[in-house]
Amino acid sequence: MDKNLEEFEKILGFQFKNKDLLKTALTHRSYKISHKQENLEDNERLEFLGDSVLNLCISMLIFQKFPEDKEGELTKKRAYLVCKNTLIKIAKRLKLLDYIFLGKREKKLDMKSKSNISARALEAVIGAMFLDAGLEPTCEKIKKWFRSYLARFPKTPPHDYKTQLQELCQKEFNQRPEYEVISVSGPSHEPKFEIAIKLNGEIITKAKGTSKKEAEILAAKKALNILKKEISKKLKAFTLD
Repeated sequence: MDKNLEEFEKILGFQFKNKDLLKTALTHRSYKISHKQENLEDNERLEFLGDSVLNLCISMLIFQKFPEDKEGELTKKRAYLVCKNTLIKIAKRLKLLDYIFLGKREKKLDMKSKSNISARALEAVIGAMFLDAGLEPTCEKIKKWFRSYLARFPKTPPHDYKTQLQELCQKEFNQRPEYEVISVSGPSHEPKFEIAIKLNGEIITKAKGTSKKEAEILAAKKALNILKKEISKKLKAFTLD
């Protein structure tokens, strides 16, 4: 490993007590596979943890910042903030891509693919920070990164299909939809996630995306259309009776 991790810590504004956590957060699966002799751990477990920590911290921030907002509005704001494009922008500001350990083939990928890798690595770094220092310092750092996005929400929020689906299911069926990962396929730099949406234990629909979040959004959009049609048919049948 020939990356200057101390240099990255300065950019990050965070000094790790356990340097191995940072190394792991920056180790892509492709590098681990091509360096088996080093007995490395890749960053996928830390990415999983960091995703949850990020959602919790952002939830806390918007909960405090918008005391008048109901659950639905808070969910929309969180979805706007915690998305791949925002993570890519923050990763770019931190020059994160310069410090990720990649396999030879992954180093030659186009910038879009490498940017997606950097977004996932940012979540892994968040997971590593949480394990190293705890929730409060990690949330403070996240607050700093997201400050400009928190300050300017769009007047017309983007379509949040997951929130719309949740609201519809609670209103019509008194239940929340469940999201389940069915499969993960494709190369490590361009994985395909297949997500199923269940209601009352039954699968409504499935969708694939380049990230778990993208697949969930696409599946939610499809589920909305299916359920709205079903509800519309029932209303027509009821009217005819």
